[in-house]
Amino acid sequence: MIKNLQILADLSPEKQLTFAYLICKRLAPNYAFFSKQFGFGNTNQLNACIDFIYNHIIKNDFDENAAIIHLHNIDAITPFPENFNTILASSALDACSAILDTLIFITDQDFNLIENISSYATDSVDMYVQDLENLDNNTDEDFEKKITNHPLMVKEIKTQNDICISLKNTDVINEASIKSLLLSHAPQGNLGLN
Repeated sequence: MIKNLQILADLSPEKQLTFAYLICKRLAPNYAFFSKQFGFGNTNQLNACIDFIYNHIIKNDFDENAAIIHLHNIDAITPFPENFNTILASSALDACSAILDTLIFITDQDFNLIENISSYATDSVDMYVQDLENLDNNTDEDFEKKITNHPLMVKEIKTQNDICISLKNTDVINEASIKSLLLSHAPQGNLGLN
C-alpha cells in the first residue's frame, strides 16, 4: 500500500483521475506483452480506452455512449487467468480492471475506485515477483518481506508515492503537466516487460 494515500485522497477528483490514468498507462505494457505472447486480446482497443480517459482529463468532455462502448470493449478483451498457464494473464487482468475502474470513476468519483486502481498495480508486481522468484507463501517464512523488498515492488511503491507528491504540487492538469508526469513517473510498464 502506498504511504501517500491520504495525499491522494485529499486531491481534487481531476488529479485523482490523472493518477488513475497514469496507473493505466503503466499497466498497459503488461497487457500488450501478454497479448503478444499468447495471442489474446486487442491492444489497440485497450489503448483507445486509455486515450478516451486522457481526452476526458484534457478536454473535460464526457461522451456517455462512447464510455459505454469502451466499457464493453475492455470487458470483451479481459482475460480470465484460469484460462492461461501464465501469471501474465493476471497482470493483463489488472490492466483491464484499472481501466474499467477509471472509466467508472469518471462518473462516480468514488475514492475506493482509486484505491483499487493503486492496488491493481501493486498486485501485478506482487504476483509477478512470486512467479519470478518462485516464492511460496506456504513454505517461505520471509515471503512477504521478500516481495516487499523486491526491487520491482520498491520501485512501484516509490513511483506511486512520487506521482501523489507531483500531483499535489501541480497547479494545473493539462497536456504539458500530464506529459511531464508521464516522462517522470510512467515511461514504461511496472513489470519491465518489453
